[in-house]
Amino acid sequence: SEFLANMSHELRTPLNSVLILAKLLEENKQQNLTSKQVEYVGIIHKSGSDLLKLINDILDLSKIEAGKIELHIEQVAVKEVVYDLEQLFDVVATEKQIQLVTRIATGVPEYIQTDRQRLEQIMKNLLSNAFKFTPGGGTVTLSLFTRENSPNALYLSVTDTGVGIAAEKQQLIFEAFQQADGSTSRRYGGTGLGLSISKELVKWLG
Repeated sequence: SEFLANMSHELRTPLNSVLILAKLLEENKQQNLTSKQVEYVGIIHKSGSDLLKLINDILDLSKIEAGKIELHIEQVAVKEVVYDLEQLFDVVATEKQIQLVTRIATGVPEYIQTDRQRLEQIMKNLLSNAFKFTPGGGTVTLSLFTRENSPNALYLSVTDTGVGIAAEKQQLIFEAFQQADGSTSRRYGGTGLGLSISKELVKWLG
């Protein structure tokens, strides 16, 4: 964990260069590549993007485990965060024909003190999972609310009408590299790191 946390920059930089160059080639502005070559470069770009996501997940987890995570606490507008997420997942919702419902309950403050990037990271992960495992025609709901017994906490809930998770697997999926079953990664993709990172980030954010 310590080693990976310190290697963060060295691991990302060369891959970012590959992605930028692949994107430039894919645009084929000089029209000197064949359609097959453009297709190959597109595959390189997509594979590189998948690899970068995996590296980012591993580095995030290693930073958390090494205690090297940095939080930038600021005043965050709740409605802005929800609006940004709606915009981000609108395309996915349209493509998969899934309805995205967002609810901000009465009593949720207009502003909260938190790390916006990390809060959005948690919410994106939960929403991505919900969309991944929900078939077309389904619904994904993001709810934000408070509770009387803990007035200083903001609760967020993501529910969906997807395949669901067996009760005995519901704790397991929050462990690193774990998924609901062995076929999940083959069928749906993913590293099995997102939920364990989200769980740790929630702890760090208090």
